[in-house]
Amino acid sequence: MTPVIGSAMAEARTKTGAARRARDIARSDTGARGTARTARAGARAATLRLAKPQAERIAYIDMARGLFLVLMASTHAMTLAGIPATSALGRWGLPRGWASTGLTMLCGFMVATLCRQTVDHARVRERVVRRAKQLLAMMFASNVVMVTIRHLVSHETKPLFTLAWWWQFLVLGTEWSISGILLPIALFLLISPALIRVLDAGRSRLHAVMIAAAVTLCTGAAWSVRAVAGESLVHRHVLDLLFGSGLGGFPVVPIVSSGALGFLVGRLWQPLRDRFDTRTCLAIGVFFVAAGQVTSVAPAVVGPLLTRTVVDLSHFLLIMALALAVTRWSSSRRALGFVSALGSCSLLTFLLHRIFEQVLNLGLKHFDVSGELVYAACLSGGVFGSVAVIVLRRRFAAWNRALRAVYL
Repeated sequence: MTPVIGSAMAEARTKTGAARRARDIARSDTGARGTARTARAGARAATLRLAKPQAERIAYIDMARGLFLVLMASTHAMTLAGIPATSALGRWGLPRGWASTGLTMLCGFMVATLCRQTVDHARVRERVVRRAKQLLAMMFASNVVMVTIRHLVSHETKPLFTLAWWWQFLVLGTEWSISGILLPIALFLLISPALIRVLDAGRSRLHAVMIAAAVTLCTGAAWSVRAVAGESLVHRHVLDLLFGSGLGGFPVVPIVSSGALGFLVGRLWQPLRDRFDTRTCLAIGVFFVAAGQVTSVAPAVVGPLLTRTVVDLSHFLLIMALALAVTRWSSSRRALGFVSALGSCSLLTFLLHRIFEQVLNLGLKHFDVSGELVYAACLSGGVFGSVAVIVLRRRFAAWNRALRAVYL
C-alpha cells in the first residue's frame, strides 16, 4: 500500500468514523428524548392511576355505599334543621334510620364478597383486621378533634384541661361528638375472621342454614335487649354501652350482629346478582312491602326482633337492588356518578359531610330561615361539599397521598 493510497483511505475512514459517531450521537439524543418522554408519560399515568379510584373496586357496592351515605347526610340534616318525624318532609322525604345498620351490613357484605373473590382467605382476614385497626385509630382521633372544636365554639374549654374529663373520654364515659358508629364496625371487622373460619369449616347446606338461623336470632335478640330492659340499662354503664344508648346513640353488640347478618347476605348474593332481572326487582319490592306490613301487625314483644332483622334486611336489599340497577344503565350511572364517588371514599365522606352540615347550620342560625330550607342547604352542602373534596383528591396526587396516610 502506497502512502498516498494509505493516507486517502485513512482520511476516508476518518470521515466515515466521524459520520458514524455523529449519527450515533443523534440517535442517542433521540433515544434520550424518547426515554424522557416515556418517563414523563409513565409518571403522568402513575399519577392518574393514583388519583383515580382503584380499578378493582366493585361499582354497585360503591353505589350502594354512596346511597347509604346520602341517606345518612339527609338524616343528620333533618336533625340539625329540627324537622319532626310527623311533618310532610319527615314522612315523605328520604327515609331515616336506614344508614347506620345499612352501612354495617354492607361492611359484612363486602367481607363476604372478598372471601368469594379471593382464594386465600388468610389474606382477607389480614386485610380486614388491618382496616379495623385503622378505623379505631380514626375514630379516636376524629372524636378528639371534634369534641375539642365543639367546646371551643361553645366557649366551654374548662373540661379540656381536666384529667378526669379526658379519662371519662377514654373509657367511653363521655358523649362523643362524631364517629360513634365506627366502633361497632371496627369490632365486627375484628371478629369477622372467626366468622369466616366457621362458615369455611361447614361442608353441608344444613350447617350453613343452622349458622344463618343462629346469626339471625342473635341479631334480633341483641336489638331486643333495650326494649326488654327499658330504663334499667341507663344505670349500668357497660350494659348501656353494649346494648342501650351505646356510643353516640349506636349500641355496640346489636350493630355488630347486623354486620354478621350482612355477611350472610353476601354469601348468598352471587346467584341473585347473576339472575338480576325484573322479577328479582319485583320480588325485593314485594319483600320490602311485606316486611313492613308484617311488623305493623306483629305483637309488640316480637316487634324489635322483626324490625332489626326482616325489616332491616328488606331495606338493605332494596338499596342493593337499586344500586345494581343504576350501575347497569350508563345514563343513570353517569347522572349519579357523584353518589358512587361518595361511596368510593366512604370514610372521608362520613367525616366531611358532618363538618359541612354543622358549619352551614351554625351560619344559618343568624337568619330567619325555615327548617325545610335549612335541611336543603345542609344536605346539599354535606353531599356536594364532600364531592368537591373528592374531586380535588383525584386531581392532586399529593393531596390523595396525604389523605391515604391518615387512612381516609
